[in-house]
Amino acid sequence: MRLPVLISACLSLATTWVIAKDTEFSQSRNLPPLRLPAADLDTILLRTQSLIAEANGPSSEQDSGRETVKLGVGGHEIEIPHLATASSVAFPKELFRFCYTYYRPNKPISSVNLDFSDYSRRVSVSGEAADQVEALSKLVEKDLLHYSTVIGGATFRRVVGVCLTVGLLVSLSVSGAYWWRTRACNALGMLICSAVGLLLVLIVPWHSYLPGFALYQSYSPFLLIRYAPQISFFSLVAALLGIPLSYFLLRRKA
Repeated sequence: MRLPVLISACLSLATTWVIAKDTEFSQSRNLPPLRLPAADLDTILLRTQSLIAEANGPSSEQDSGRETVKLGVGGHEIEIPHLATASSVAFPKELFRFCYTYYRPNKPISSVNLDFSDYSRRVSVSGEAADQVEALSKLVEKDLLHYSTVIGGATFRRVVGVCLTVGLLVSLSVSGAYWWRTRACNALGMLICSAVGLLLVLIVPWHSYLPGFALYQSYSPFLLIRYAPQISFFSLVAALLGIPLSYFLLRRKA
């Protein structure tokens, strides 16, 4: 009776040890819209690579981590099978898609994935050391949050676009009905402004002006250039909101 019990205990211990050895911890963090220069992203990537090397120790040729970088350029995806700093890659003045992947199995930090696009920005880290996985994910998130913005991204564009479209449609209907009844010049001006504003909201490629992620090859220190898309957006909103005020003032003068 003792032999079967001993064998069962050994098998149980071996199974527990294998499961514990193969257990991996993971952390995934979603980020708000990001806008940053390529040189600053390079600094974050090199710092991340340094922390990974410190956690995993030296690697041999047979046990080296695999790294890839994917860039979205003009609707096409370019994959580079090694760590390529963003500022060293020739691309247009801005990118809206960037993905960095590191993989080295059975290590304290076995995989790192930085996936940034218009619709999502995610930092994912996994490995066998829970404390190091959490520390690295927090550090990368903290570094990237310095470049976050609330103005941009698919959700922001969708909500603001719906609100502006509904407002302009109401303005178009009211001004059209008033002009049809009175033939007043101020009503015609409001009708034209509402129609032009609605066309701008529907036709302008706002995904390029207010992206969820943008990586710039050169980043101007001048505020008017750095925030040109946001300034253009708020100028449009201010102009559209000024339509009812203009109508009210013109009506009082009439």
